[in-house]
Amino acid sequence: MPKQVELLSPVGSRQSLKAAVENGADAVYFGVGKFNARRRADNFTMAELRDAVEYAHDNGVKVYNTFNILIKNRELREFFDTISDAYACGIDGIIVQHVSFARLLKDTFPDLRIHISTQAAITNTYYFDLLYGADRVTLPREFSLAQVRNFVEKTQKIETEVFVHGALCFSYSGLCLFSSFLGGRSGNRGLCAQPCRKKYNHSYLLSTKDLCLADRIPEVITAGVTSLKIEGRLRSPRYTAVATRVYRLAVDSYYAGDFRLPEKELKDLALEFNREFTDGYMFGATDVTAPETPKNRGIFMGTIGEDTTLTLHEPLSVGDGVGIWTKTGIDGAVIKKIGREECSVSSANVGETVKLFIRAANGDRIYKTSSREKTHYAPITPKPKIDIPIRSKRQVTIPELEETESDGRGMEILAKVYSKEDAREALKAGANRVFYSVFAHDFPESDAAPYIPRILSDSDAANAIRKVNETGAESVLLGNLGLISKLARPKEARTIYLDYSANVFNDLDLAFIAKYGAVPIVSPELNLSELSNFKNKNFAVLVHGRPVLMNTKYLLNERSLKDEKGFVFPVRNEFDYTQILNSLPIGLFNDVAKLRDAGINKFFFDFTDGNAEKIIGLYKDALNGKPVKKSLRRRHTRGHFNRGVD
Repeated sequence: MPKQVELLSPVGSRQSLKAAVENGADAVYFGVGKFNARRRADNFTMAELRDAVEYAHDNGVKVYNTFNILIKNRELREFFDTISDAYACGIDGIIVQHVSFARLLKDTFPDLRIHISTQAAITNTYYFDLLYGADRVTLPREFSLAQVRNFVEKTQKIETEVFVHGALCFSYSGLCLFSSFLGGRSGNRGLCAQPCRKKYNHSYLLSTKDLCLADRIPEVITAGVTSLKIEGRLRSPRYTAVATRVYRLAVDSYYAGDFRLPEKELKDLALEFNREFTDGYMFGATDVTAPETPKNRGIFMGTIGEDTTLTLHEPLSVGDGVGIWTKTGIDGAVIKKIGREECSVSSANVGETVKLFIRAANGDRIYKTSSREKTHYAPITPKPKIDIPIRSKRQVTIPELEETESDGRGMEILAKVYSKEDAREALKAGANRVFYSVFAHDFPESDAAPYIPRILSDSDAANAIRKVNETGAESVLLGNLGLISKLARPKEARTIYLDYSANVFNDLDLAFIAKYGAVPIVSPELNLSELSNFKNKNFAVLVHGRPVLMNTKYLLNERSLKDEKGFVFPVRNEFDYTQILNSLPIGLFNDVAKLRDAGINKFFFDFTDGNAEKIIGLYKDALNGKPVKKSLRRRHTRGHFNRGVD
């Protein structure tokens, strides 16, 4: 009999752990210490971890710790030591974002499961060659069911995990810098401030609905995935309890040969928290946003009629909370009185027409947002106990990396352009390498080297590789890390320049891709001090251009987004996905000399706004000791060059 799918529940506190275990989770995931993507959750301390593991294992539940943020060079020792401490506490696995860490971790902790986070943005099966040491990959929420099946079929030696419930990120996870550039709170470092839940163009255009695949469980299981993951480490213990119970009952009914939806529990879950449910991209949903509000929607109760009465779609009691959706906004109220047929009642049922004595007018929609009566569920039967392994700490041996200067090519100006005219202008201005999308219709006429987009399906990846090989290009700007092993041709003098979407953050990342002869544009979230402290200086830095804040599968019709403070963020299409750009371009100008003095001599320009000849000229002047005037530096930002991210 095939192994049954795992149900993986989120834990943000001690109370949530109990809720997940008692309601049928097979495994739980939570943070310990500071190196996890929900640093604002009530994470466990190392002192509390052993008790948490013992409690979970006594009830047959596995424990995965989240270590899924980007790690700086100065943090590497503490990061690996924290994993060692958690390992000694008996955890079953860890979730990491850095693909480059997988082999090192597996070599040190061979009996510890290594899971690659959805933050790594594993968008096609070409990544498989890079995943040695990993036991499981969490697939992007943007995958269709066909893509999930394809990934499972082509990567039999690695497990797959998919999200089935909870919040959806508007951007591909791991490819979002919005929170980072707006306020210094990096999503890649576990401190996302959720700018997608704010208003743009007077609406919540980027606020997504909540994923709910409860009724799709049979199709997801038969796709061959290993684990069904519920999102929500920042939500309440009751949310964890009800969400876990819904999917436990749905999964068990499927394996019993009588699949059914737990309707009552599903309504309790909708009442606990939802932004309206969607099947998401896996099942072809095209409208995954909820532009009216980013808040809890609740359960629809009905619409106020002309006589101010309401015919109930769900039961309602005095003491319940409701949301009142008017033409001008959303208000809230607690039901203090219910009128039915000239009488005052404490509750009313589905189909009954009542008066609610709240400030609501004809046409207003009413949603129940809280219930006076809380349902208490009996614990689900515990699973067989899991023995806690007897382990001691093991120190990860961080490879000794030699100080390495930039390669011997001298200063390099690398330029990405968006038209063949800009390509020719950048080359004329003295750029050493100019990159233009290999998928552009006029790429062959541009005299540029190929750029490969960030997000590619298997078929798109194969097409990109074919196109590049046909050009015989000596250099490639690669946005999708998965293709690196197929494109690297060190013996043929082909150089792969890796786009900053690869999130290269430390020397171990750099050493990992250096095996393929690749040169990265390092993450724009690193400051000058952190860039200077790399032992290997053979990388490029984004010195000019608008950083990409979001890469999204959602088709935005707007050409730009204006927030409530008046900042305008350009929107563009790249290949078959959409990008949101920073309101201001990065412009280091005179500070580029500081990079050169630190031993960094590869400079990357993103000419979204064109004007390549003038801009390259200004930077050449700055490097030759002729400062750029303040008037020319206006309307630019240094980004994280000075402050960095926490």
